[in-house]
Amino acid sequence: MSKVRILIVEDELIIAEDMKDILEDLGYYVVGIASEESEAKRMLVATEPDVAILDITLGKDQSGLEVASFINQNISIPFIFCTSYADKSTVTKAKDLHPNGYLIKPFDKDDLYSAIEVALSNFAAKEEYSQPDVDAGNLIMKDALFIKEGNLYQKVTFDEILWISPEGNYSVIHLKEGSKFIVRMPLKDFHAQLPKAQFFRTHRSYVVNVEQISAINSNNVFVAGNEIPLGKSFRDLLLSQIRKLQ
Repeated sequence: MSKVRILIVEDELIIAEDMKDILEDLGYYVVGIASEESEAKRMLVATEPDVAILDITLGKDQSGLEVASFINQNISIPFIFCTSYADKSTVTKAKDLHPNGYLIKPFDKDDLYSAIEVALSNFAAKEEYSQPDVDAGNLIMKDALFIKEGNLYQKVTFDEILWISPEGNYSVIHLKEGSKFIVRMPLKDFHAQLPKAQFFRTHRSYVVNVEQISAINSNNVFVAGNEIPLGKSFRDLLLSQIRKLQ
């Protein structure tokens, strides 16, 4: 399990460092701070954040609006504008780029937390690969599942998942590190939201991450030393799926 990753784009170092401290205190992970457009674009690609917080005015005729445009054209993540200016012209320009949040400086810890959580939720709702969640507290975006735990979304990448099993009307997610998450959704419905190429149903009660399978026999697949039942009717389909990944 990993924390939600955030990139800060802010040219005033004191404000940026203060924001970083607040975010880390809230339980997020700050991948870096960029103070200008070119640096922000480079870091967006290099650090792969889940959310970007963009100051609209970066100084020296540079703008967070250009960074937002770059995100819209090249990277599928939510972004939040923060600015000291709330005039009509600034808001109109910002609105045209469809941000997932807008913060007016000075803002406090609660404002920042609310903006990020709402941005994640709204962004997931708009993504075509994200489907309505029975729990409405968990999100599926890009290559990860964001599970609502307490006050934060906890990020679980698909690569961390070993297999998924049912528990009544819930789904239990088994992770590499040995921990588990319970999602309030039947296994069939949860499986329907996951990437079909990576997650395969080996049995009516099990879905496995195909990339984590170490061995297969006539009755089981082996994932991280665990035997997972393999139904006869699923075996040929599974082998075909694995060949496609090669």
